[in-house]
Amino acid sequence: MKILITGGSGFIGTNYIDFLLKKDQIEFINIDINPPRNYNHNSFWRKCDLLDFPNLKKIIEDFSPTHIVHLAAKTGTDEKKLSTFAANMKGVENLLAIFKKLPHLERVIFTSSLLVCKIGYIPKNDTDYKPSTLYGLSKVKMEEIVRGHKELNFTWTIIRPISAWGPWFKEPYENLFKAINKGWYFHVGSGHYKRSVGYVENMIRQIHQLLMTPIKKVDRKTFYLGDSIPIDLCNFADEIQKELGVRKIYHIPSWIMRLLARMGDAFQKIGWRKVPLTTFRLNNILTEYVFDLSPIEEISNFEPYDYKLGIKRTIQWMREVGKI
Repeated sequence: MKILITGGSGFIGTNYIDFLLKKDQIEFINIDINPPRNYNHNSFWRKCDLLDFPNLKKIIEDFSPTHIVHLAAKTGTDEKKLSTFAANMKGVENLLAIFKKLPHLERVIFTSSLLVCKIGYIPKNDTDYKPSTLYGLSKVKMEEIVRGHKELNFTWTIIRPISAWGPWFKEPYENLFKAINKGWYFHVGSGHYKRSVGYVENMIRQIHQLLMTPIKKVDRKTFYLGDSIPIDLCNFADEIQKELGVRKIYHIPSWIMRLLARMGDAFQKIGWRKVPLTTFRLNNILTEYVFDLSPIEEISNFEPYDYKLGIKRTIQWMREVGKI
């Protein structure tokens, strides 16, 4: 098995490479415009922009993969032009043009996003879209590009990871852990909001399982990835607090947080790009969403980490790398 990973320098990709390093008889490389987060992965990295077609074509054809996990993407919720996300659209068109001519390619996983629908909206089917951001729209277009190629001669699957967290993460969950550690985090209102999330070490095993599952169960299908049991945000944050051994988390009335969020909106309009709290972010905290993850659970043949063990492993990693 020869696996090509695009975006292997990112959060999920870094964890997937760590997973593959423990496997026998798997050869892999990572195509990414950015260097690996884990310097131990440098030997697998091939620097390339998805929009650089000639270089992209040469790297992929020289490696001649049997399996591909496409994770690379331009992300962001504050961008003002859809063209900013060209890597998510034109980049996928470039990849498909190359994939069609690979002699040994068997399967491809294309990574989309939860944000093809606005937070809180549960789609009725795979093509029921309702994006609220340009990033989400770019992922809708990515999915439409893939589905529009009817003649593809390899098995393909689309995945939509749900709120991934764990080792090698960045915002927003890194900020959550750090804020709790410093005593800056407060529950909003009751704090008891249910939502589907995914511990990253569970997600990467789900991804690998999709590469190994019989074709008829995954071909041209879309899967949400995440943990089958939704978390209660209050309990989740309290468990982080206990594991860190820091002060108890207090509650702030919702109306105060909404006032602070509106102030954050104003600061954002005058140019402060990394405002800690905005109405958009507060709504993400307050909005509950629970997805039916039974389709991915049905093909998963491993015992997942529960969220308490995931928290322990994440805090251990943060301490090892000096993040807390």
